[in-house]
Amino acid sequence: GFLQRTNSLEDKGRIVSSLKERQSSKSLLACENSEKESRFRRTETDFSNLYARDLLPAKNGEEQTMQFLLEVVDILLNYVRKTFDRSTKVLDFHHPHQLLEGMEGFNLELSDNPESLEQILVDCRDTLKYGVRTGHPRFFNQLSTGLDIIGLAGEWLTSTANTNM
Repeated sequence: GFLQRTNSLEDKGRIVSSLKERQSSKSLLACENSEKESRFRRTETDFSNLYARDLLPAKNGEEQTMQFLLEVVDILLNYVRKTFDRSTKVLDFHHPHQLLEGMEGFNLELSDNPESLEQILVDCRDTLKYGVRTGHPRFFNQLSTGLDIIGLAGEWLTSTANTNM
């Protein structure tokens, strides 16, 4: 695009060096921490009896946290993939009464009890399913130019690093 700049020789050198560094650190991590690497593999986890209190910084919460975040990332990546699919709808429109009938576990009442991680995952899926896909190629708005993957990666990075959000 018109905002894209050509990488100078120095920039290309830094990029290649960074790629080599990442590859060597990945192989180093794989060799040194082979038992730790297994923590990041997806396992079947029953989230129906797990709650936010079971995630980090809770003692022994690392496995549940990793599995929960892997599930959330899977939901987000599936949404991103569908966003660029021109055969999907920009909006899966439903009237409010249809939403109340069709959403699993949807309740507008505030409970005194926490929701399970499973219900939070269901709510994440439903939120993305019934929301407007502002990144869709057929969504037109004067304030939106679609989904920018680099911007999305930056947003995830910022949200992870900024704990004040």
